[in-house]
Amino acid sequence: MKSWLPILAAGCAAMLGGLLALINPTGASVTTVTLVAWVLLIVAAFQFWAAYKSETNGARIRAGAIGVAALFLSLSLFFGNPAESWLIRTLVGLLLIASGAAKIYASRAMSGNDNMPLVVGSGAVSVVLGLVIWFGLNLNFGTILGLELLASGLALILLAMQRKAHG
Repeated sequence: MKSWLPILAAGCAAMLGGLLALINPTGASVTTVTLVAWVLLIVAAFQFWAAYKSETNGARIRAGAIGVAALFLSLSLFFGNPAESWLIRTLVGLLLIASGAAKIYASRAMSGNDNMPLVVGSGAVSVVLGLVIWFGLNLNFGTILGLELLASGLALILLAMQRKAHG
């Protein structure tokens, strides 16, 4: 099995979770945060699998870093109340910024590909959402997490397609 398949699975899980989180972000904020936490846990597992299956150290580090960020964010959402905790909101904001930076860094592997701007844009979305949370702007937390999952899912699917096409 090539290492593109777990990345594709992580991207599909993130996209599905993002769509589900956006269906009812205000009426079920706790449910949305719990759903996003579970999806991030699944994404982390697939990213660790991708890191394990990767053939180069650079790909292993990128997949592992995204996996660690997703796992930490998932556990933060499971064991804390992000709406009331300044620390968790700050950490989530910083992790989203780091996730965006990792996506932009990972997009370097797609140099010359038509999808590279989409991956860079996905990273930029994550950075902007991280800044929104970090600066405490009053946007629905479930909506922000749903958008982040959609952006992450898109980036992961495009990276998997790139990896499949170029072995």
